[in-house]
Amino acid sequence: MDKAHILEEKRKTAEWAESLKALSEEQWFRPFREGTWGTADVISHFIAWDKFIIENRIAYLLRDDDLPKVKVDVEEVNRHAREHARSGISKEDLIDEFVAVREALVSFIDKIPEERFAQPYPGNPDFTLLDYFTGMVEHDRKHQKEIDGLIVHKQDPA
Repeated sequence: MDKAHILEEKRKTAEWAESLKALSEEQWFRPFREGTWGTADVISHFIAWDKFIIENRIAYLLRDDDLPKVKVDVEEVNRHAREHARSGISKEDLIDEFVAVREALVSFIDKIPEERFAQPYPGNPDFTLLDYFTGMVEHDRKHQKEIDGLIVHKQDPA
């Protein structure tokens, strides 16, 4: 994977999210399995982590500054994302918010010079910026497969 492919994949996830506006409210909130997230929660999760990457990673990378030592409570970030998804915000508004944040993320990634992608990720000489963003694409794909599997599975006659 290279920078161009990362940008393409990030854009495709936003386009895919637009298609979720066709889901019923029941499908939108239905958990993948008992006690797990639903589609709404994942879309809000994408928003939270895209914002984190923009604010706590890319902003510093673009200035060639050291990354901040941010103690991240993953469970807390995810809990807030789930609360936001279930706060009464409409499906359309949540998806529109995701698309806007994702477009901002793509724009910021695009500003990172190509040669930086082959350089070590700050603080980890065995890991490149390309590795970091490839991992983010794989994370998106994992959640997309969960959602697509739920939608297809629930629409198939039993």
